[in-house]
Amino acid sequence: MPDGVPALVQSTDSFPQYAYGLLLAAVQAHRLGLRTMTAIELGVAGGNGMVELERLAPEVSAHTGVSIGIVGFDLGVGMPAPADHRDLPYIWQQGFFTMDEPLLRSRLTTSRLCLGDVAHTLPVFLAERPPAVGFVSFDLDFYSSTTAALRAIMSGDRTCFLPRTICYFDDTVGPHEELHSRFAGELLAIEEFNATGPDRKFAQINGLQHKLHPLGESWIAGMYVLHDFAHRDYNTYIYHEPSRQFPLDPAPE
Repeated sequence: MPDGVPALVQSTDSFPQYAYGLLLAAVQAHRLGLRTMTAIELGVAGGNGMVELERLAPEVSAHTGVSIGIVGFDLGVGMPAPADHRDLPYIWQQGFFTMDEPLLRSRLTTSRLCLGDVAHTLPVFLAERPPAVGFVSFDLDFYSSTTAALRAIMSGDRTCFLPRTICYFDDTVGPHEELHSRFAGELLAIEEFNATGPDRKFAQINGLQHKLHPLGESWIAGMYVLHDFAHRDYNTYIYHEPSRQFPLDPAPE
């Protein structure tokens, strides 16, 4: 990773997960020989996250040489009604997180905003064969919406993604009242996705709290990687040292 990781993460007060995810994905893309990649926000709400992605993208590109396209997906009219208990209606309700679309579009300069049901808009976007998706922020809140997005990812061409797609799941920790568990919400959607087949698995980035010490914050628990073991580039060597050796130290005189 570039030396500027802590500084870049600390440069954003509200979205350190976006800074870290973008940078980690762009480094991977660069070492795979890619010059462009895509970052996706699933669940835009008012749009602060997309605005911050636009601000961060040039900084990450300066570190890595990889150009980053930003795409946001949202209904645009606030949350729909919860489908059942798995959507956690005790914390999410219809009409939450509405968007002022004209205002948001006036703030965006290079990003693309896709409005509508993610079950339809995301497959259409992936069918366009965009530059490989390297970072995805999942902030759809509901189990049902998250599951729809994961089905779209599963049905898309795997070359639309990096072999290890960096992901942030926003609704896995949250305030005390949210009480997230693997039996509902995003965590259940992740478990069910992982059970669908052997080739694509979500996993938390093991030990990330130690790698980013002393930046240990709750967002670290939401950082995952979608591993695609069958991706044509999964086994391509990307480490920054072409040969990793630990020779025996000289004997003391």
